[in-house]
Amino acid sequence: MNRSRPAVLVIVVLGVLCTLGGLVLLALSWSAPVPDSWGFRGFTVIFATAFGGVGAILAYRRPHNRVGWVMLASGTLSAIQVLVEEYAIYGVVGRAVPLPGAILAGWVESWIWLVGVILIVVYSLLLFPSGTLVSSRWRIVAWLAALNLGVGVGTLAFGRGPLNNAPFADNPFPLLDRDLSLNLFLASFVGVALLTIASAASLIVRYRRSAGAERQQLKWLAFAALVLMIATGATSVVQILGLNFKPAQVLFIAAIAVLPVAIGVAVLRYRLYDIDILINRALVYGATTASIAAAFFVGIVVLQGTLRPITGGSEIAVAISTLACFGLFQPVRRRMQRGVDRRFYRARYDAARTLDEFTGRLAGEVDLGAVRASLLDAVGDTLQPSSASVWLRNDSRTPLG
Repeated sequence: MNRSRPAVLVIVVLGVLCTLGGLVLLALSWSAPVPDSWGFRGFTVIFATAFGGVGAILAYRRPHNRVGWVMLASGTLSAIQVLVEEYAIYGVVGRAVPLPGAILAGWVESWIWLVGVILIVVYSLLLFPSGTLVSSRWRIVAWLAALNLGVGVGTLAFGRGPLNNAPFADNPFPLLDRDLSLNLFLASFVGVALLTIASAASLIVRYRRSAGAERQQLKWLAFAALVLMIATGATSVVQILGLNFKPAQVLFIAAIAVLPVAIGVAVLRYRLYDIDILINRALVYGATTASIAAAFFVGIVVLQGTLRPITGGSEIAVAISTLACFGLFQPVRRRMQRGVDRRFYRARYDAARTLDEFTGRLAGEVDLGAVRASLLDAVGDTLQPSSASVWLRNDSRTPLG
């Protein structure tokens, strides 16, 4: 048995206990008047389960691949965050005297999330999928991420005033002026964004150097990034329109949870070559949904302005726009499918077009020699074999070409 497997089991037990403890405290303090915050209470349970679960599987089955250990660490930190966050709420909110260690738990919760974020958006990207850097030159990004993490955690942990993510309690270690700590944190957060871009650039370099299975592994991560981009776009649109932002935040959280699943499939190489189909469908349906949504909102604005003198501001514009969008879905989807195939799957698009042309010629052709020539041309254009022959089943079994 590999020596690392007992360590994986111990870390998993720690994460499970923290998660369960946090859920119990969440149930006990469900009615506590907690200030509204991003997402919903307890959403880090999803990250603890997704990242921790997939990370545990990878670290157990691929102990030499550091991607699994990074994800396991991030998931465990999310589990700890669940516990300390809920204990801080349970022990502080609504009480005249806080429970022992409750404010300290809120202090830990105020900065521990940043560690998990940098592990995922920087280190997992730098190491994916092999568990090693593309080259030694990329160590500078890893060291800068560690330095940036120190600055970010320091500003959150020692800034004066209410705690981040626990504003119902003041920081017990107010070593930095509030304005200074806020400016340093904003600079650190900008650094996280730049380091994420640099880590993504390492993936592009890796993709250009890769071939075969490794290229398919990178496509799985690209698929997760595509899902996350679609969710980010939807969240931004909802926020701009001033609609209820909570469902969009839930969608964004669910999209983040796709990332560990994609990484797990890629590293374990489970159904690795199905990714082209998933990317194709994501591109087609994402673009179709965006187009239909845009047409829907434009239709509402135009129809309401046109029909207002007649309808007096009723909901008829919404009904007409909804019916029109239902009718547009299939035509738009087919057009998007052709566009995606033409742009990203050119070989398959050309092959399909060649086969369609061959089928059209075959329908009106009666000369066997012409059929043979057309069939050989179609096979040559689509499959590009080194040689091709057509055999007609008869008594002599003489080849026709």
